[in-house]
Amino acid sequence: MSPELATILIFGNLILFLATGLPVAFALIGVSLIWSLLLQGTVILHLLPATIFETSTTEIYIAAPLFILMAVALEKTGIGAMLYEVIYKWTGGVPGGLAVGTIIASTLVAAMTGIGGTAVLVLGILAVPEMIRRGYDVRLALGGLPPGGALGILIPPTVIGVLLGGFTGIPIGSLFFGGMVPGLLIALCFCIYVLVICARDPSLAPPIPKDERPTLREKIRATGLIVLPVGLIVLVLGAIWTGAATPSEAAGIGAFGTLVIGLARGQLGPKRMKEVMVTSGQVSVMVMTLLIGGALFSRLLQFSGSANLIASYIIGMELGVTEMLLVFIVLTTLLGMFIDGAAIIFIVSPILMPVVQMLGIDPVWFGVILMISIAAGYVTPPFGMNLFYLKGIVEQTKDMPGCDRLRGVTIADIWAAVLPYVVIIYLVIGLVLVFPELATWLPTQLR
Repeated sequence: MSPELATILIFGNLILFLATGLPVAFALIGVSLIWSLLLQGTVILHLLPATIFETSTTEIYIAAPLFILMAVALEKTGIGAMLYEVIYKWTGGVPGGLAVGTIIASTLVAAMTGIGGTAVLVLGILAVPEMIRRGYDVRLALGGLPPGGALGILIPPTVIGVLLGGFTGIPIGSLFFGGMVPGLLIALCFCIYVLVICARDPSLAPPIPKDERPTLREKIRATGLIVLPVGLIVLVLGAIWTGAATPSEAAGIGAFGTLVIGLARGQLGPKRMKEVMVTSGQVSVMVMTLLIGGALFSRLLQFSGSANLIASYIIGMELGVTEMLLVFIVLTTLLGMFIDGAAIIFIVSPILMPVVQMLGIDPVWFGVILMISIAAGYVTPPFGMNLFYLKGIVEQTKDMPGCDRLRGVTIADIWAAVLPYVVIIYLVIGLVLVFPELATWLPTQLR
């Protein structure tokens, strides 16, 4: 069978499996097994277990379950909600302060959890009703949460960074710190946008009345509650930055430290500890199954000749580096509207990495652009996943006291609310394309 025909049939089969609703991991494994047997015969069977074992026991992937455990523990112990309360106390007196606080909190929660949609689910039930009750414009109350939550893909420690680094060979530490500057820049631009529109029209977001604002003592007391978890994140990143620990070792420190903090505060009793272990185990199994499916699919594309064929075709388009990266951005963003970021990595990396190597593109630069594009896919209408998470939050909160204005909110209203933030994300992608140092300078400072 020619590589051209094999490529068409392999990807046609994958699309068919995904269209039937089969989970991405099983779709990748199924396509890989079927076409490996058809193209290579039963001789390939002895390589499949070896690939599965090699992938499952790769040291770098140990970081993923540990970061997931850390993320789940932070969520179950209520630290995400606590973060919002602290930021709410400090920013509520400024016009638009609650919206800015929500963006900051969602960015921090996203950084703690390393997953793109968690902040929407953790903070939505707190932040959206509070802003609506305070008289905030509905679109302003809704708009910043999904994009802020999507930044979990960029700001370390990020599970997507671990998976991308492990699968492509790009140093994980470089991806962590490469994504940090663009991620924080995007969050800063979000906050500036909110402050500017609220300064022009204060009626969009009235500040909390002076007699209801917390005192300085209350603010400081609340801040003290989050010092340990935030300090733990700094410790984890600092260990990677200084070279004192590998990403896997730092993830172990983070997971252990989070459990210790939860136990010391009495927030991890037997029931909650069981929830943490069960949830983190389920998510980790899902991620490892995706990893195995991605590894098998990558091997299939290699020995079928599909990877080289597609890479040669893309190179033959004779596009410049910038134009090629734009093609990658569009492809990744479109996929991000439909499937999880981890699945995107395992599907497109075997295709794109040979092109990156042939064109001499800095792999860290490419990796960061890929992560920003995945984040953009989470919030780009009409199918961004975080938009539907927020719609679910609206449905849960619309009947709460003081939230009547949420009852008429449609998915189209949510699209309109997030659109300015989506534009900002793409503007920052443009800056990273024009100024690669935004993604590459900080990783060069790693020890």
